[in-house]
Amino acid sequence: MNSDDSLLEYEEITVRLDRLDDKVEFVRAEVAQRTGRKIGRAMGILYGVLAGLFLFLIFIILSLIF
Repeated sequence: MNSDDSLLEYEEITVRLDRLDDKVEFVRAEVAQRTGRKIGRAMGILYGVLAGLFLFLIFIILSLIF
């Protein structure tokens, strides 16, 4: 085995590792995106409930005054 063969083998391994790294990065990004959607949905529900409760309290207060 000469240095040319080992250099080619090294480059081949580097290319394969780069492809593997791209796949891992893609999967991590997908997982992060799904987590973000779940958190965003929960925050939206929370804000919706709080806004509804706030409007309900305003309605109750105004109906007691008038």
